[in-house]
Amino acid sequence: MEIKELLALATEIRTAIQGYLAETTDYGEVLKRRPQDVTRKIDLLAEEAMHRALQRRERCARIISEELGDHIYPAGGEPEFTLIFDPIDGSTNVVLGIPVFCSSIAYSPNVEHVRFEDIQASVVAAIYGKTYYAVRGGHAWVDGTQLPRTIRGKTKRAFSVYTYGATLIPEAVLAFLIANGDKVIRVLGSVALELCLVAEGAIDGFLDLRGLINGYDIAGAALILQEAGGTLTDLEGRALDTEAGSTHNVSLIAALQGECYDELQALMHSSR
Repeated sequence: MEIKELLALATEIRTAIQGYLAETTDYGEVLKRRPQDVTRKIDLLAEEAMHRALQRRERCARIISEELGDHIYPAGGEPEFTLIFDPIDGSTNVVLGIPVFCSSIAYSPNVEHVRFEDIQASVVAAIYGKTYYAVRGGHAWVDGTQLPRTIRGKTKRAFSVYTYGATLIPEAVLAFLIANGDKVIRVLGSVALELCLVAEGAIDGFLDLRGLINGYDIAGAALILQEAGGTLTDLEGRALDTEAGSTHNVSLIAALQGECYDELQALMHSSR
């Protein structure tokens, strides 16, 4: 699958989501509760949009998704490739009317044992905004502009730090959060988009202490950040080298610049 086709899939899914939100009032209704999340009507609409887009192209894929799990579509077919799909990243924002959420698609030609290093292309499409995409070895882009881009007028460093739900917030992290003057903290509620903003250079560093991130949450954004020249690891500094579909409940550090990454990792090291 070429990046043009992957972008077309993402655009078709985004259009379906936009239309559904415009026409439906109960899109946030919870249909299923899971241990750490819920499935809403809008989530299933996005899954169905993916299925329709593949059917129109007469494509058969193994799909690893948040809502429907690991499955083959069309059922009983012979998959040509794997798509790791997060239909809606930021579904709480959808319900609250905050326009910061996206769909994320990562592509691998492998049908079995898809590790993060096997992902060859990805798209993260903000439902009301930019489209980020990358090809392994071919750089990362946002709406045709190569990443990272020049950020003009930025006067303070910006960080995204997720702590809510964490069993323990180290004192060093609390001190980092409350120190003011040289940075701002932004927690936007869509991890995939925030990692793309790190790749863009808008956010300097990302830290998640919750141990709640799954492979489908970040598979698309991870390649975009990597191709932009950034770094993404767990809190111990280990690269993500697991199978994307079976990666669950991890915490992360991400940064575009090495010195910012080192600062965040030193922060975690001092907390041990």
